[in-house]
Amino acid sequence: MSNKNAKLKIVPNFVDLLPFGKIKALGGRRKTNCSIVIVTYNGIKWIEKCIRSCLDSNYPVHVIVVDNNSTDHTLDLIPEEAHLIPLSENVGFGRANNIGMAEAFDRFDSEFVFLLNQDAYILPDTIGNLVEVSRSNPKFGLISPQHYDGLNEAYDYRFKIYMRRAKRKKIKEGLYRSKFVNAAAWFLTRKAIEKIGGFDPIFFHTGEDDNICQRLRYHKIPIAITDKARILHDRQDRVIPRKPPHLRVANRARIVVYNPAMPTIGKFFELIPLAWYFIHNLTLKSHRAKEKFAKDKVAFDEIVSYSKKYRKLYQIEGIFLRQDYPPKALKVLEKKKEE
Repeated sequence: MSNKNAKLKIVPNFVDLLPFGKIKALGGRRKTNCSIVIVTYNGIKWIEKCIRSCLDSNYPVHVIVVDNNSTDHTLDLIPEEAHLIPLSENVGFGRANNIGMAEAFDRFDSEFVFLLNQDAYILPDTIGNLVEVSRSNPKFGLISPQHYDGLNEAYDYRFKIYMRRAKRKKIKEGLYRSKFVNAAAWFLTRKAIEKIGGFDPIFFHTGEDDNICQRLRYHKIPIAITDKARILHDRQDRVIPRKPPHLRVANRARIVVYNPAMPTIGKFFELIPLAWYFIHNLTLKSHRAKEKFAKDKVAFDEIVSYSKKYRKLYQIEGIFLRQDYPPKALKVLEKKKEE
């Protein structure tokens, strides 16, 4: 591998969160208050177009690429204008975004971060319009643009569900309140993230966006969707059917249990069908191998253990953003107890 893409385990820069990769600052910086964070993993099919769309933005941006140890040639396609952080292992979607956001705040002093999927593209006016909407509506910590398919012809197949719900809660022309929108394209204020913290690393992949939205609601920071900005999510030709319920019980349980905005009685009723799916399928040996049962047991042990800590952790400002979990976040919690 070339020196450009060398991966080291020692990072002397800004936080203990980054033992995994070497930060390499590249050229082409433009003065701006917004950074785009793109987490990549074997994204060779989309990454050139994704980054090019960001560099062609009418509104100046820093482009930060955090690579989760891709095994294809993704790193070879990262242009010099981007700021590359190649990791020496796959740390998951949420933790990689935390690394990118911390870099945006600490190195570039960004006021806004825009989290963009590697398989999504922005339009030239996307960021500028989002900045304008945010300036006009500063109480919103998370603003999502419209998600269209990669052909720019129709709503993304999942986003249209969120938009249908949001239209019932119109705030004003072009702005709609929402409880949740997927993290393919999130425009976040620094103020909101410094308050609620980054993604909880307990979620490796899937569920981390639910958790952030729950924590925003817990801290009474509203979420909105605007029709004044648009991105293209290039997945219309690879719609993946959802896994059967009994194969995603553990992760769904995490989303429910670790929701600080939901009362206990609400969690109880949410967990009843999950328990039924799990118990009902214990006998389906053709669908669930013994190894899967063992993994489920470990997962549920972790859920019970973490459920005793998560609410206090989520009250710590900036949690997970500049310290990892475990054990550093717990050390912060213990220090607060001593004080």
